[in-house]
Amino acid sequence: MNKVILTSVFLLATARLSLAGADPAAQQLLVAAEQQADLFNHDASPFQLEVDFVAQVQVPTQGHVTYRWEAKDRWWRKVSMGAFQQIDVKNGERLYTSRNTPFTPVRVRQLLSLLQVSENPDRLEAKKPKQRVERGLAITCVQVHKESKKSETRELCVNPALREIVSDEWKERPDGSGRLEYSDYLEFRGHRYPRKTELFENGIKAITSQVASLTTAPLDEALLVPAQGAIERRQCVDMKHAVPVKTPDPLYPKSASENRLIGDTTVSMTVFADGSVGEIQLIGSSTHSMDDATLQTLKGWKFRPAMCGAEPVVSDIEVVVSFRLE
Repeated sequence: MNKVILTSVFLLATARLSLAGADPAAQQLLVAAEQQADLFNHDASPFQLEVDFVAQVQVPTQGHVTYRWEAKDRWWRKVSMGAFQQIDVKNGERLYTSRNTPFTPVRVRQLLSLLQVSENPDRLEAKKPKQRVERGLAITCVQVHKESKKSETRELCVNPALREIVSDEWKERPDGSGRLEYSDYLEFRGHRYPRKTELFENGIKAITSQVASLTTAPLDEALLVPAQGAIERRQCVDMKHAVPVKTPDPLYPKSASENRLIGDTTVSMTVFADGSVGEIQLIGSSTHSMDDATLQTLKGWKFRPAMCGAEPVVSDIEVVVSFRLE
């Protein structure tokens, strides 16, 4: 029997690192390393961060990011990659996005995520740490797994002497892998932030970022005024996420079924305040026929929108469609 399995992961439902059941010393080390690198949640003064990067799209493409940061709910960010440009403004519960394409490229989304260094998209539980030497460096590595997906593991490695995160490696369904490497840390107001970060997908380098400068700088109030036509999102503390009400399954492509092909197609999309969907973007591919079947079907999905109190708001979700044969 052919089977299609749908799994929705809400991108905004992030959680910090949880080390339930871990060795107390390992827990203390990882939390200290996380906080030391986390400029975006553990620094109370304004700063300006300039980052150059190269992303592998069809060809290596250069880009740049500028952050003007005052607090978690007051910041301005501009990112460019090739011809693409996007400006984000966070002011209180409102996030405004202006860009010159209908959606944000996958590589840009990945780049912005890896700059957070210590932000993990799923709650993790850790196992007993192990010591080893890597690239001539004595490090402590902890095997962790997602609470919601016990079979999916990742490994976080830390330099215990300097409390620096060295790498974050994980497995992806069905047989993929990802790895982040952090190096050349700089001192900034009691923090240690990596100058260089590299993202690898299945062993192939996807993004390299390099900090050009990190300085103390006030945030210009004028930057918090969104551009006309900017996309508005609201992110409240007790936000209720979108709930699917009409989600027909994609048809298992005949060609894939006949050739006994399986795979996972991962798609990001926006759920608007009226429950309709748009900005559908393929972020993880299986086969062309499976990807096409997924993209065509998701256009007809309907949701009960995310809510901030009594107000319906725009939200972003990620959907994984698993094609399996039984």
